[in-house]
Amino acid sequence: MLLRWWLLVTVLALSIHLGGFPLFDPDEGRNAEVGREMAATNDYVMPRLDGLPYLDKPIVYFAAEAVVMEVLGPTEVAARLPAFLFTLAGAAFLWWFAKRVWGSEEAIIAAIVFLATPLAVAFSRTVIFDSALALFITMATAFFYLACEEDGAARKWSSLAWLAIGLGVITKGPVAIALPLLVAIVYAIWRRRFRALWSWGGLALFVLAIAPWVWAISQTIPDFLHYVVVTETAQRLATKALKRTGPPWYFIPYLIGGALPWSIVLIGSPRAIDRRERSTIYLLLWIAIPFLFFSISQSKRPQYILPLMAPIALLVARIWNKARNGSRAAGIVLLVFGLALVIAPSFLHLRAEYGDAARLSAIAIGAGFLIGGTSAFINRRDIALILLTIPVIAIPLAANPMLQAIGLRRSEAALMDQIRPMVTPQTEVVGVEAFTGSMTFYLRRPMVVVTADAEEFTSNYLIRHYANFSGGASIKPMIWLDAALRDAATPRIFIVRANDAAHRAQLEANGLHAVATDARYAAYRR
Repeated sequence: MLLRWWLLVTVLALSIHLGGFPLFDPDEGRNAEVGREMAATNDYVMPRLDGLPYLDKPIVYFAAEAVVMEVLGPTEVAARLPAFLFTLAGAAFLWWFAKRVWGSEEAIIAAIVFLATPLAVAFSRTVIFDSALALFITMATAFFYLACEEDGAARKWSSLAWLAIGLGVITKGPVAIALPLLVAIVYAIWRRRFRALWSWGGLALFVLAIAPWVWAISQTIPDFLHYVVVTETAQRLATKALKRTGPPWYFIPYLIGGALPWSIVLIGSPRAIDRRERSTIYLLLWIAIPFLFFSISQSKRPQYILPLMAPIALLVARIWNKARNGSRAAGIVLLVFGLALVIAPSFLHLRAEYGDAARLSAIAIGAGFLIGGTSAFINRRDIALILLTIPVIAIPLAANPMLQAIGLRRSEAALMDQIRPMVTPQTEVVGVEAFTGSMTFYLRRPMVVVTADAEEFTSNYLIRHYANFSGGASIKPMIWLDAALRDAATPRIFIVRANDAAHRAQLEANGLHAVATDARYAAYRR
């Protein structure tokens, strides 16, 4: 009963300050703006960024954002709420799966542990697709296990797995196919149950999930499938074309830190892991195979291993009552980290604009780690579990001052607040080699971007198709700027990068003066 109440406390703690800091560029601002434009146009087929096709990611998260924004308006809470809800859905699914396979005690522990992993917390509050992708990958991988283990219901479970894969594909692309199948195929071969992974009903559900949107978008963008398969998937995984490379060991610290303290629980409890149990073998494959897949991939980002938090939570739940040494080791690690976080701020020299906030957050988080570390001295298992969760679930509250301060450099919310009173329906807002998604999100309107290559949009699709859009309503070639500066009849506000001395001098030479500035950009008008 105590853990049931603590699960509720965990959910409430993670919801704190969901909209307490501005949207960070580039990812949050851009993704939120796509959702805002979808809600504004009521076009739930074509994602758009500044009025231009944005095909770097599929539709699911954008549509979820747009639905919430239709109700709550274009706010930070509305932009982040889908990620939060997808994370809660993931915890609920783990509860259901663990209860079906093992029982009620493991179920409640799995849900709590999952919600109290740093990676899950971070991406439950970030406007990005990975919380939704992780949910569908978790569902597919779990359903494949049930298909292998429950003979009489194999077709039902494999069909549901393929439906989840389809939903994952239209969330973030074909990676949703690879991860569940790589795990399930290895296990099914070992169990001699390979045919259990396939069903005609599953194929029908998979096609039903992805075909309508892919067909609709392809009617407007004929090269859509080529772009998704070749550029956004094959090049991302097999080449360095997207410049997201890292060493083979890149994910090791992210896995250990992203699953802290539970990673230490597992590392410190090798004898508690029964490698003869089929469900345990499946969980170990579920951790190892995706980790290896992403480690050899040429594209690396911390959030890629978010789907590993689910099997880690399940494995911790399975061994928790036998993992006393591991939980003590985790408590000691938390004590060490907590002490370091409390002491270190006094010796660090940080940027003045966020130094005080960072010190306050570090001390607050360190205090949470010290509280969690006391679990090393607690024998009662439910109390030890609760104590270990405290440092993680306290992060949304403790880190908010630092996130607000970082937002002054990573978001254009404050700059847009300064210029919004100057913008009339006739005013044209022009970015001179300057654009972020948060600009248009907080302006609630598109802008013109003068650019030589569309790099400002951080969209691989727009960069590769610059020639097709240059000269349109949103993208102008650099030569257009001279004509715009000579045109005194059209009211315009020009935004340039703060360190772009050449263009700032050009604007000032044409009679414009700065009317708003922040750490990264300056706005000019006549």
